[in-house]
Amino acid sequence: MRYIHKQLCLVVVIAGFIFPVTGFAQASSVIVGFHHQPGEAEQELIQRAGGTVKRIYHLIPAVVAVVPDQAIAGLLDDPAVAYVEEDKTVVSIEPEYTHLARDFFAADDAEYGNTWGVLRIGSQEAHERGITGREVKLAIVDTGIDYYHEDLDENYRGGYDFVYDDNDPFDDSWNSHGTHIAGIIGAEANGTGVVGVAPEVSLYALKALDGSGFGSLDSIIASIQWAVDNDMDVLNISIAGIESQVLEAACNAAYEAGLLIVAAAGNTFGGEAAFPGAYTSVVAVASTDEADQIGIFSPLAPQVELAAPGLGIWSSALQGGYIEASGTSQSAAHVSGAAALVISSGAADVDSDGISRNHEVRQKLQTTAVDLGNAGRDEQYGYGLVDVAAATVTAPASTHIRLERKSRWYGNLETVALEGGQYQITIDNDSLNAVIILVLENHRMRKDLAETVLFANPWGDAPQQASIELDASAGALEVIMIPLGRVGAFADVVVSVQE
Repeated sequence: MRYIHKQLCLVVVIAGFIFPVTGFAQASSVIVGFHHQPGEAEQELIQRAGGTVKRIYHLIPAVVAVVPDQAIAGLLDDPAVAYVEEDKTVVSIEPEYTHLARDFFAADDAEYGNTWGVLRIGSQEAHERGITGREVKLAIVDTGIDYYHEDLDENYRGGYDFVYDDNDPFDDSWNSHGTHIAGIIGAEANGTGVVGVAPEVSLYALKALDGSGFGSLDSIIASIQWAVDNDMDVLNISIAGIESQVLEAACNAAYEAGLLIVAAAGNTFGGEAAFPGAYTSVVAVASTDEADQIGIFSPLAPQVELAAPGLGIWSSALQGGYIEASGTSQSAAHVSGAAALVISSGAADVDSDGISRNHEVRQKLQTTAVDLGNAGRDEQYGYGLVDVAAATVTAPASTHIRLERKSRWYGNLETVALEGGQYQITIDNDSLNAVIILVLENHRMRKDLAETVLFANPWGDAPQQASIELDASAGALEVIMIPLGRVGAFADVVVSVQE
């Protein structure tokens, strides 16, 4: 943190912070983190330092306060204080280019034609199966939403304005940033304009950025806290944030509370991923074009988790209009909508308890993504291009396979994918001599999980049974079963999810 003044008589350096001490009572907005949830004693500590508490967080143990610069060193010395961080300015990730509105045909098919990204990730197929994001609560941290827009008015459910501290998070931005993101996620299928990835999702606006696209670290963290307090399922963030201890703590706490956070990976042109997308508790999304090529402005970073359409994306704009824009913000919106569809479908509810948990949804999006670029996860596409059509298919509780030794070797292999839970593979042998089990994780062989099951006297009267347990809760597994024995010998295999 650096405070700059025209007149300095002394500079104090503590724990990497630079604090000027002058004869002037200049104050700054800071976030003070504590080792435990702040109460009256912590507020009094701020007041004794000459500061004023502006907001008390309960998602994380911290407060926002205006504190005299010369008092910050004393706060850092207090054993109750974990850190003091400047309440820095953040900015929206601006589109790389925008085009003004054009006329659209008022026809159902044209809605999909106007939104190539929605088509490309398989959303229409999910919609045709009745999966539309209904009753899923999705909040957008941005410049607000034009909730009068005919493509958004039925899905808008409310929110909060942390810029002006009121209940009216209307989009007053110069480039319709928040409204454009909202349309990609949840524009209604009403026969006009565009259609969103999740056309019946419940949209909430958390206005953390002003009309010029600027906001504060405090407004972002307060928005994240609001999302947790109001039981949001998904949170979409598109900011070019800074690496921040308090922002990371807020994202981690929200993820632990069950919130799925999706963020733009940043328009860094092959550079590092932007924050908060770079945090492990957040899904960072890169951009692709209509040919599935990575956008030139996307980052090249190990934190990239998924890719989605982000070039030439038409969506809603202020005053009932439509604009075309490109950027990783537009890509993140596609993934946020995809997450809403996965939750709506119940496809990520592996244990069938009626709850699609954030880590289950995240894993479902990872394991069903179309692998692009280098095999497996890479720094351009992450796990690959999000595939809503595949991610919203509910896997059966158990899979039955007839494993038969055939005359041609390549016809013998049987493959099954396991994800998001504990599995049991039960082999009821009829006449095989053995079954070889190979297991791959992210296209790489797991030698420690490979196994050869031998059957004694396979032609005996009583069927022989073997059972294998595999844990796919931490990552998807691909199981390959190879039968050994005479041609025509077989075994019945049941792959089941364990409660």
